[in-house]
Amino acid sequence: MVLAAVALLLAVLAGRLSGGSLTRLGHLGLRARGLVWAAVAVQLAATLVGGPLYPVGLAVSAALAAGFLGRNRGVRGTGLIALGLLANALVVGLNGAMPVSLHAAGEAGTSTQDIVNGDDPRHQLADRSTRLRWLGDVVPVRTPWRPEVVSPGDVLVAAGLAQLVVVGMRTGRSTGRHARPRKATAGSV
Repeated sequence: MVLAAVALLLAVLAGRLSGGSLTRLGHLGLRARGLVWAAVAVQLAATLVGGPLYPVGLAVSAALAAGFLGRNRGVRGTGLIALGLLANALVVGLNGAMPVSLHAAGEAGTSTQDIVNGDDPRHQLADRSTRLRWLGDVVPVRTPWRPEVVSPGDVLVAAGLAQLVVVGMRTGRSTGRHARPRKATAGSV
């Protein structure tokens, strides 16, 4: 997703300009990081295998991601990410695939030919029967190298990732009501 990549690049730039560092980001203190890698692996495998295993893999991947976000709910940014993933899961669950606005695709300059041909089982064209159409891929993102259409959930995920990176680069530790306190070291007050 181009939007998330651009948001992450801008977040790293904002983090650096505000005095943050990537080293601090590495000390953010996120718990259960393996769940993220497992979610990515399961979704990749399900996408490659396709067919009836795709929705099962998507559900397992979402559950793993939810577990990670739940374990890190006190870290700034994870709330937006969770809300975005929930919005995407809701619209996909109600429609069987992510609905794509033909108008938004035209505005972005993207093709919907794969959807029309049935080559993209993860997406479907939105129509009058689409439930919660406004949560589907309705936001055109016009980038010169790869335009796309994203959902409001995708925008929330990108914003949450950006917040997580900027906060992590500036503080280097979890912040929020569920954050683990830092351990005192010799000589610290």
